[in-house]
Amino acid sequence: MRKVLASELKVGDTIMPPEREVRLWMRRDCTERNLPETALHLTIAAIEEGAPDKRGRWLLISTDQTPEWLNGRPQRFPFRFKARPDTPWPKL
Repeated sequence: MRKVLASELKVGDTIMPPEREVRLWMRRDCTERNLPETALHLTIAAIEEGAPDKRGRWLLISTDQTPEWLNGRPQRFPFRFKARPDTPWPKL
């Protein structure tokens, strides 16, 4: 897995979720549901420019989750998060 700047991510790229989310609940849910680590992977569906704040620009990233994670359920809402453009991001 290599890291690229968030500003270099494109629609269709497969990435890891934000590390904070993985730590707080995603890895635990993956284990409880007996899913492989690859179930955490996200595919970027959209990238938008967020409203800047006093520290600078934000990117709003919408993603689709894997079929393993969804387990046959429809994805009602995209998994969304924001990142600074210069944040290194794990890309698969």
